[in-house]
Amino acid sequence: MSDIPEALLDSKKTFEKIADILYLQAPISNGTIFFIAILFLFVFANYSDSVLHFVWSSAMIIAAMYRLFLWYQRKNTPDKQTVYYWINHYIFASVIVGFVWGSVFFLPYVNHDIVLYGILLMVFFGVTASAISILSISLSAFFGYTLPIMGCFFIAIYSLNNPAYFYLIIAAIAYYLMLSLFARNNNKQILHSISLQFENEALIKQLQQEVTQRESLIKARTKQLEQSHQQLLDSESRLQNVIIGAELGYWDWNYQAGDYEVNNRWLEILGLSRDDIHNNISDWDSRIHPEDKQRIIAIIEDAIKNHKPFVADFRMKHKGGNWLWIQGAGSLIESDSSTHEPVRLCGTHQDISCRKNMEKELEYIAKHDYLTGLYNRIELERNFEKELSRTRRYQRSLSVFMIDIDHFKQVNDTYGHLIGDQILKKYADFLQEIIRTTDFVARYGGEEFVVILPETSLKEAEELAERLRIKTSELNIVFKERTFNITISLGIATYPEHGQSYDAIIECADSAMYRAKQGGRNCVCTAQ
Repeated sequence: MSDIPEALLDSKKTFEKIADILYLQAPISNGTIFFIAILFLFVFANYSDSVLHFVWSSAMIIAAMYRLFLWYQRKNTPDKQTVYYWINHYIFASVIVGFVWGSVFFLPYVNHDIVLYGILLMVFFGVTASAISILSISLSAFFGYTLPIMGCFFIAIYSLNNPAYFYLIIAAIAYYLMLSLFARNNNKQILHSISLQFENEALIKQLQQEVTQRESLIKARTKQLEQSHQQLLDSESRLQNVIIGAELGYWDWNYQAGDYEVNNRWLEILGLSRDDIHNNISDWDSRIHPEDKQRIIAIIEDAIKNHKPFVADFRMKHKGGNWLWIQGAGSLIESDSSTHEPVRLCGTHQDISCRKNMEKELEYIAKHDYLTGLYNRIELERNFEKELSRTRRYQRSLSVFMIDIDHFKQVNDTYGHLIGDQILKKYADFLQEIIRTTDFVARYGGEEFVVILPETSLKEAEELAERLRIKTSELNIVFKERTFNITISLGIATYPEHGQSYDAIIECADSAMYRAKQGGRNCVCTAQ
């Protein structure tokens, strides 16, 4: 498991998330392999010995069935083995599938035509490329899957003993190096998104590194621009080449005259043409989001005052009317030699809207339950501690509901998990509608929900709980022309009567909820 960052190695939850993602694609990917193996059984009939291609197809089906068997075992008995067992066995199974894929290059083909070459190229390019999306969460699984295919391909080409194929091998190596780089980058992105759900340190570190790199680039460039005029021209030429290659929007601001020159990429980012601008600082100033303007102006003024580069994120208005997130970087590169007044600033713009949207999405994922859209347990505990601190400070009461949908397992067993998931979603929506605006609802796990009720005494909580129980029993959940009626068992715990901490109060509410279930369900029990 050396492909996992050191910062994540102490988190069992992270390994569990990796296993979830690794096994999530198993039914589709291995089902596809199963289908291809059967398809090849007929396709290869005209190209290879029937016994050999039957053996090959059988081996591929068995290898795919083995991974499906692992998926089925983990789905039904996930706690039977450790998470490391599930990950390592899936890696081993992927190695087996990779070797079976690779063996297709060694079948003795008796007929060679464009169809055969197309199939072999599909194995080489399609199968290896698909591994990026389905296996890059674990680089061990990715390389264990793709290296046998690549190795067999190289051996098969080399065995042809044709010097002309040497270039094909070189091209294939370059392709695999690029593929490995993509897999590595994808692996990093996935692992960082996982870590964001627990702690945003990985993303923050990445952003800090990016800022540091940009500051280093600006410092290097601006230091060169402070040299002699000829050196200045040479440095600007090199900088322009870097900007063009990196597709950065470039700006050059004459601070004294207000002239503001930009390159074509700067215009493209905002959907503008040369006719839309005035080559004045107003081209930039008039398009800054009102909420960001004062902050950005202060950052630039500080950079001018202290003769240091700046990097800042802000919003600018696109010609179409929408707002884009821009990362602006720049520095003062020329000052008046006698008055030391600023004369010229240069810098770059980069559209980072996609990254900002990803950050927003990852932040949402880190705080919310994927199925119901309610807050998850991490956010539940965080908000509970905040409310508990406020409750202690003002000497108020704080109550908690632990809610469990009665006989929910029977719903899943009778109607399937799809309907069960729909009932959970509908009931989550119902909870959000019925609770007070000051309350906080989260999915605790499975069919259990928790509601935090700030400034609510035990008596008030009991009245609200009974009202919620009645409203739930009257609720009709309709899905696919079928109506479901549900009831709940609800446990109540209150601070300070039943505990002084999050764990103690939740435990009391949970115990009360189980007493409600043991008492016949569809009832409310208060912690003892």
